[in-house]
Amino acid sequence: MKTKSLILGTCAALLVASPVSAGPLDGIFSGWFDTDSAEDLSINGTAFGNALYQGYSDLAEERDGAFDLTDSEHFNHKARTAARRSSVQPDAVMDRDLTDAQKPMFQDALDRMRIAFERGGVTKAPQAAATAQVSYDCWIEATEANRTVRRADNPNEDSCKGEFETAMAQVEDAATHVLTQVNYTQEAAVPKPAPAPEAASFIVYFEFDSANPTPVGQDSLNGVVAAVKADERLSVRLTAHADSTGSSAYNLALSRRRLDAVTDAFIASGISLDRISEEDALGESAPLVPTGDGVREAGNRAVEISLF
Repeated sequence: MKTKSLILGTCAALLVASPVSAGPLDGIFSGWFDTDSAEDLSINGTAFGNALYQGYSDLAEERDGAFDLTDSEHFNHKARTAARRSSVQPDAVMDRDLTDAQKPMFQDALDRMRIAFERGGVTKAPQAAATAQVSYDCWIEATEANRTVRRADNPNEDSCKGEFETAMAQVEDAATHVLTQVNYTQEAAVPKPAPAPEAASFIVYFEFDSANPTPVGQDSLNGVVAAVKADERLSVRLTAHADSTGSSAYNLALSRRRLDAVTDAFIASGISLDRISEEDALGESAPLVPTGDGVREAGNRAVEISLF
């Protein structure tokens, strides 16, 4: 009995010593789980990054309050990453314990979100985009087959999914860049793009510090090439960008390489460069997404393409 009393007394002392803002088990497990180190950090990133920080911070606190320390730590680290102005990706389907029947549903939702983001949703509706990503992570985590924490006051599959659907509707309404529809399954054939209208704008996104398009960016580039080949009346205007990581001179050269990657795709498809009426490599001088210096922003690693 003395041993039991000693243990209970120690636990009580630890809980009393915990900060008021700490979760119910932080006093005991603070050395094992990092659940609240993102709280009250100073943030000075993009609107999307700042909204991600707040969303993941709130989700970490909610999971902490429900005694789900593993997932609280996971979302707390995502909040800290967003506060550092680094890229934060949604949870991968393979990283969660889902049934075979559930996996396609979440992969479809993930693909839908990525396409909307690539079409400019992050820039045009940053708060809704962040809500969509955080609620997606909330939804997939709440659906896990091996989830041990299931309480009535905890966010569940339906509430998280509902928030995701509402936010995605706002993002998709705001997204305006033209992209070819993408199917991310490895076995699926790339669909044939429809002919472009008399005037259209496209955007091709590139990998970090690279002149290689992202998967969605490559499909957008394929769509541009097909549209230009289908209508000989169309002329092309190209504007290349880079994010603010690295020196201005380096980023100017990088945007030039991205411009060359687009023109090389035209040449490879038999399109005369005479149809390009204007091309500009701007580096970091005219960002699509306003940021400070030294910010890795995927929305600025792009070539804008206007057809007219």
